[in-house]
Amino acid sequence: MKKVSFLLLVTLWGVQGFSLQPDDPGKPGKAKRFSIGFNYFLMSVDMELSAMKLHSVWYGSDAGTEVKTQAQLEEINGFVNRSARINALVFQLGMTLLDKPDVKWKLRGAVFGGVAENLTTVTNNDNDVKEYTFNSGFTRPCLGVVFDLGYQFNPRWGIVMRPFVTGTMGSSSTIKDLVNPDLLNYNVSKENKYRTLYGKVSLLASFTAGKFSFFAGPGFYRIWSHHEYKRTYTETEVSETITEEMTTDLVTRNFVDGNIAAAWRISQRFSLDALFGFGGDVHVNAGLHYNF
Repeated sequence: MKKVSFLLLVTLWGVQGFSLQPDDPGKPGKAKRFSIGFNYFLMSVDMELSAMKLHSVWYGSDAGTEVKTQAQLEEINGFVNRSARINALVFQLGMTLLDKPDVKWKLRGAVFGGVAENLTTVTNNDNDVKEYTFNSGFTRPCLGVVFDLGYQFNPRWGIVMRPFVTGTMGSSSTIKDLVNPDLLNYNVSKENKYRTLYGKVSLLASFTAGKFSFFAGPGFYRIWSHHEYKRTYTETEVSETITEEMTTDLVTRNFVDGNIAAAWRISQRFSLDALFGFGGDVHVNAGLHYNF
């Protein structure tokens, strides 16, 4: 399922955390320069199962654990689509690590943190029914780091390699389960805990004209997501319980995309940048930064 909406993802994430634009070629850069700012990103990606484990406990008796084989996982991935959409708003602190007038290499780094929303949807493609929906709400923590290693051929042309890593974790505040109906005369509780790690490396060519810079190139990315979904049924009269657990590991179906980006040096202090990643998945990122 392709979602052009989330995600914003930031889309991210290939260029995140600090301004994409090089320093004004007409003015020597400082050896160390800081920046602060806000970034909003959205990511919408297709996922597939890499592992699944089912475990049941009925009235105190362990009913055992079923681990899906690779053949079973491939069969499930053939008719079930898992999509992940991530929204995030982060505050970032960046620093120029290398930027000397006589050195063509440039190096910047940034750390960032904020809040994120994680929406996971499981759809049966045979009947187009959304069997599971897990939504964390826009309240879960998000942390990450990004580096920007560039080489400037001349004041206009350059290349940039940008490795990026971010992670988020928490639990779902809203769960919709159409596969496992609630049992009569039982109190039902549902819990889904997750942790997600995203990594990307973008290789971009850059062109600068005045206050504007433009970037384009491929990106290589991967998302790993671990979910622990637990349902507990408690019999109302005798307080006996049934526990069903489903543990899944997910990875992205795709790993390469195209990236285009632009940056605007509004003034010596303020800069604005945005990036769009396109392909099998969608990544979007935009940020406003104050440089000092």
